[in-house]
Amino acid sequence: MKKLIILVLGIAGLFAYPKCTMCHNGSVAVDLSKMSYKEIKEDLMKFKKGQMHHSMMNFVKDMSDKEIDEAAKKYSKDGNKEDNYDSSGY
Repeated sequence: MKKLIILVLGIAGLFAYPKCTMCHNGSVAVDLSKMSYKEIKEDLMKFKKGQMHHSMMNFVKDMSDKEIDEAAKKYSKDGNKEDNYDSSGY
């Protein structure tokens, strides 16, 4: 059973970026449209670096920084606004 769950999560990770809202719609996981660009990007970077532990780590670990940035812009409530965002820590 454990192997099956890992396999399913791995396969789901291949399709995660374009389908974030399949889970992040407010009923299964937090609604990304209620989060800012900065919040989404910071959380994704923390998952990628292993600083936050959750099944999201499996989806984010292979995303490039550019893909993370694009996802944060696409799904955030403030869209492409990067105001007050300091990426020097990433």
